[in-house]
Formats: sequence, C-alpha cells, structure tokens
Amino acid sequence: MSNEKNPLPESRDAFSFCEGTRELLGTVQVFLSPIEGEYFLPSNVVIVAPSGDLGPNQAFRLNASGDAWDVVADYRRVMLYDIATARVVPNMLAFGDALPVGVTAVPPPIHSEQAPLRNVWDANAGAWREEPDYSRFVAFDKATGAAAPRLAPGEALPASLTLLQPPPVADHKTPLWHEVSASWELVDDYRGTTYWLADGSEHTIERLGEVPPADALNRSPAEVTSA
Repeated sequence: MSNEKNPLPESRDAFSFCEGTRELLGTVQVFLSPIEGEYFLPSNVVIVAPSGDLGPNQAFRLNASGDAWDVVADYRRVMLYDIATARVVPNMLAFGDALPVGVTAVPPPIHSEQAPLRNVWDANAGAWREEPDYSRFVAFDKATGAAAPRLAPGEALPASLTLLQPPPVADHKTPLWHEVSASWELVDDYRGTTYWLADGSEHTIERLGEVPPADALNRSPAEVTSA
C-alpha cells in the first residue's frame, strides 16, 4: 500500500527497451495501482532511469539484471570509411559492436576532381587531414615547358613546376614562363642559329626573342661570291 504521509504520484516516468537488443527506446508514463500501491509496469519497461551523457554513436542498453543502463556503441545507421583509402565500406555492425580496426565513422572532406588534394587519417587526432596530391596531374617544368616526372602522393608542387600546360611548340618558337602573370608565352627561339651580314661579319644568336635580321645571310658573303 502507498504511504499516506508521502503519497506516490499517480503517474511517473519509466523507460522502455527493445526485447531483442535491450536498447533504450524512450520514456513512457506508468500509473500507480491504488490497490497494490505500486506502479504497473508493462512488458519491457523499467523504473530505473539511465544516467550520464551519450557521446556520438552511443546508446543506452539495459544490463542483464535490469537494474542499470550501460553505455554501448551504436554504429548501425552511420556511414563507415576505410582510414587507408577514405572510401566508404559496407556497414554490417550490430547494436553494441565497436568499430573494426582500420575503420572510422568520421566523414572525410569532399574535394572536387580538380582539387590536387587527398585525405589522410591522423590517428593521434582522430580526424582527417588534407595533404597535397598531384599524382593525378601532369606538371610542367617552368624552365623548359617539358612534362615533369609524376609527383608522389603527399608531395607538394615545387616552385619550379606548374600545372598550366604550355602552348604547342612551333618552328623556332618555344614556351616562356612568366612568373608575375603566371602564364606561358610563345617566343621566338633562334638560339644557336648562325648568320652573316653583307659586310662579312658572322653572328650567332644566343638569346630568346632575338631573330635574324631581314638581310641576314645563311652563308658568308665569300662563299656566296665563290659559288
């Protein structure tokens, strides 16, 4: 019977749980029986309340004795990722299962296909960090315009390289990189070309952008005369 000096309230909170997994389902109202002086508890309902805070991917589970709640892992409805590849892995976890080794529920950052980045798992921080990844791209030497060897994942782009493709090379033309404008220009390239002037002087071009004059001869005047 209820204590008349301290009568129990007609109803109070109780806590329902799943019969199979024993996970907490929610709060329900139970009512005091005026005859027994006790609260009537339906099946799979207990008076004991869960205590403490839940972290991400955690849930309450009633212990085997039914007198306390344990905090257990609950990854059943989350995406899982391989920490080696950052790719999604099938989620076959049941209620209470811990994460397998090499798997995380932390989603990696999303990059566009054009972004030279990759995601790397930092085990100490329990988080992803971004690293450069130019291994999927062709880089070009700013000094020559030639394609450079592929960079390894995680290797930063050296200052001597660019991802901007130079213009096609033509006869006596070569690409020249301009650092200020970060662009290529196709310039005249007669370096190594030897020519003669009518006065018999011989000249060899050594600088980019220099071209033979309009009256240049491809042989010395003496050879032309003797021919």
